[in-house]
Amino acid sequence: MSNPWLDISEVDYVGHMSSPAVNQRPVLSRLLRDALESAVPGAVLVLGCSTGNGLEHVDATVTRRVTGIDINSTYLKRLIERFPNPAFALDVQCADLAEYVFEPDAFDLVHAALVLEYVDWPLLLPRLAETLRPRGTLSVVLQLPSVSSPAVTPTEFASLRSLEPVFHFVEPDVLVARAYEVGLGLEYRRTEPLPSAKAFEVLRFVKAI
Repeated sequence: MSNPWLDISEVDYVGHMSSPAVNQRPVLSRLLRDALESAVPGAVLVLGCSTGNGLEHVDATVTRRVTGIDINSTYLKRLIERFPNPAFALDVQCADLAEYVFEPDAFDLVHAALVLEYVDWPLLLPRLAETLRPRGTLSVVLQLPSVSSPAVTPTEFASLRSLEPVFHFVEPDVLVARAYEVGLGLEYRRTEPLPSAKAFEVLRFVKAI
């Protein structure tokens, strides 16, 4: 079965995430900025990087390399258009995370915002631990269940509704326990409330030496 992310246009995705009913785009940008400031990474890997939301916060005097992975090539094309001459080395990879071969011990920060809900995360997690350098940070943003709003908020961008069958909430406590098993200790955790009556759980894990 085709991945529904392949059929959602960049216009629809950005429009949905920026719409008043959702308005998650600026929050996600800020959360990537916070992760960058906390980890002070020389090399960064952004999973589900889409059109590069938040990459404007990369400090090239600190971060020399940024790698972005997304399954939708049109998102990556737009990302490159937005950052035509970055002061850091920018590498984009069009790939399915289930099949991607990660570099071992390559990154100081791996950032995964609203990504684990769409993948087989228990299989992905140890692979992310392996691509982190010792003392590297795994930054995760999870969407929490809401009693008043569905997982995918209805907007005028109807193509996003195709994501509902493949979206699965990730229980933060289960993620914390699994992360510990693969050598990732929880360093930071908080809940980020959203105007839409939803909330994110923000977690950062550090790889043991």
